[in-house]
Amino acid sequence: MVDVVGKFGSFVNKQKDPIQMLLVALILINWAPTEVLGSTVNTQLNKVLGPVLTPVRSVMSNVFVRLFLWLVLLYSCCFHKDMSLFFLIAIYFLSSR
Repeated sequence: MVDVVGKFGSFVNKQKDPIQMLLVALILINWAPTEVLGSTVNTQLNKVLGPVLTPVRSVMSNVFVRLFLWLVLLYSCCFHKDMSLFFLIAIYFLSSR
């Protein structure tokens, strides 16, 4: 019998740091208060970051990427008891809506 949870958990544990770094970067960019820099700088930042972030947001909103993140959320909460990863993914899901 194949230990699906064990194999998935092993994969998640190996990829935990890149997953966390990507989610942190996306959350920080999404919530950055660029309006405080003035309307000109805010517009310039949106012109620069828009073409970069559009494909990233497109990939991250893909149903299979969301399913993978949801499975990592479930694994981190119920099997691995990694609350830092759980809360990071939960915040990502809440901020991406």
